[in-house]
Amino acid sequence: MKSVFFTFLLLALAANLHAEPLTKTQQQQALRLFSALGCRACHDFENSGSNIAGSLDRIGLKLSKEQILQRLQLPPEEVGQGEKFMPSYQTTPADQLELLSRFLASRK
Repeated sequence: MKSVFFTFLLLALAANLHAEPLTKTQQQQALRLFSALGCRACHDFENSGSNIAGSLDRIGLKLSKEQILQRLQLPPEEVGQGEKFMPSYQTTPADQLELLSRFLASRK
């Protein structure tokens, strides 16, 4: 069982290492989206924002792109339960959530 977990961990790390970096244009788009969605209302980011929720400056060290995307896509009935208290992004286009997830995952 340990070898299966170890193999999974290595594959996850390798996938993260080979992720294509965002272009400057994509980074700018992600920052605009970050602002438009009001993320700083709850999160600190680059010494600006709130401390209601955790800082997103180094979120890529804790969560992968897939984990961030999964949290952003949480169904409305699950939003606000447990440790997660985020607005619903069900009306945000999937490609924008993907871009934001990639951007945040790159923050290490």
